[in-house]
Amino acid sequence: MKKVAFLNLSYNSFNKNDIWKSFFDQGNHNLYIHPKNDYGCVFSDYFIDNRVETGWGHFSLVEATIELMKAALEDKDNEYFTLISDSHLPLYSLNETTKLIKKNYSKMTFSTHGAISTKSKGQRVLKHGVQGNHKFNLYNAVCQFFVCRRKDAIQFVETFDDFSKFFIKNKVIFADEFYFWAVARELKMDFDIGQASTYSDWEVYKIPGENKIQRQPREVQILNSLVLQTLRNQGFIFTRKVMPTTEISADIFN
Repeated sequence: MKKVAFLNLSYNSFNKNDIWKSFFDQGNHNLYIHPKNDYGCVFSDYFIDNRVETGWGHFSLVEATIELMKAALEDKDNEYFTLISDSHLPLYSLNETTKLIKKNYSKMTFSTHGAISTKSKGQRVLKHGVQGNHKFNLYNAVCQFFVCRRKDAIQFVETFDDFSKFFIKNKVIFADEFYFWAVARELKMDFDIGQASTYSDWEVYKIPGENKIQRQPREVQILNSLVLQTLRNQGFIFTRKVMPTTEISADIFN
């Protein structure tokens, strides 16, 4: 039976552990978590053994993702690999989420980046973080949360030592938004640029009380039935930047 592997690169587990526990309690699932710390939680049993020290925007995020893929590849039934984070929240039940991933992602799919400013800044810095005679510095950013198939994960793992040497780890930033689809292009892997699995609100806005512009994804304040249905209608399976303080009144699982 083909399974979906949920790969969570996280500080610990999820900002809404209660909802995710209800989600995964609905049936068989394969969850893998690369935590930044070892604080005990309801999902501690899903922490992978091999981990790396990670930093914001650092190349170590790519290394941690590779470790998640390695762990998931140990189960030969894992066919679909979907990347999530601690601030993710499902928009459907486990059964419906699994069905949608299998239906919508027949091949590896990346999605365009929602923040032009972040993408352009990341590309400028990337050019100083790539070494050797390679094309990596020509690629733009894509959303780091993508869906791939088993054969893709195998290629990423098997070629990591070869391709990672082109990145100067202390100089490159946002590498997780460049690395995987750049490698996919270099290897001429079969992929689409298409529907994002995850919604992120990249609308630029002013920080209250400060003369500054926020260029990070906007935090979700409220998730009610109207917002839930809107995101579903737009084709998303997850939303992100759901915080511990986010008010959730929507009945996600119905």
